[in-house]
Amino acid sequence: MTHTLDQTDKAILNLLQDDATLPLKTIAEKVHVSTATAQRRVQALIDSEVISKQVAIVNPNKVGYGLTAIAMIQMLRSNNSMQHRFERLMSSQPRVMSCYEVSGDADFMLMVNAKNMQDYHHFTRDLLTHDNNVRSFSSQFVMNFTKSGTKILLD
Repeated sequence: MTHTLDQTDKAILNLLQDDATLPLKTIAEKVHVSTATAQRRVQALIDSEVISKQVAIVNPNKVGYGLTAIAMIQMLRSNNSMQHRFERLMSSQPRVMSCYEVSGDADFMLMVNAKNMQDYHHFTRDLLTHDNNVRSFSSQFVMNFTKSGTKILLD
């Protein structure tokens, strides 16, 4: 089901991307519609999967996951079956925050949060192996977060 976004939908989405806990009454006031209309609009955005998930974003440093790594993965064999297998494996891993199939020299890019270097080392030893169709990988470590977000600004 496709959902055509009008200006009200976009305004609601911009508000919810900043704070998904906003009361419907507040949303309605900010986008100049009734609370019932705001509720219908939000539900339609959920039903059409424009809103795919509502979550709390946790600061990894505050919960003991102070190491963030970007891993560039080159696959041993590039075929649909093996790539889907790798994607399913990465999707099931709690340390993997994001998994992207990318163009260029690498096949996949992972964003991985770990407690420390030893924790990340265990992750790579257990999962980034020839058994999982990984030819090679390189890691880059985040030194500082200038900006980390999920918002897609809709105008």
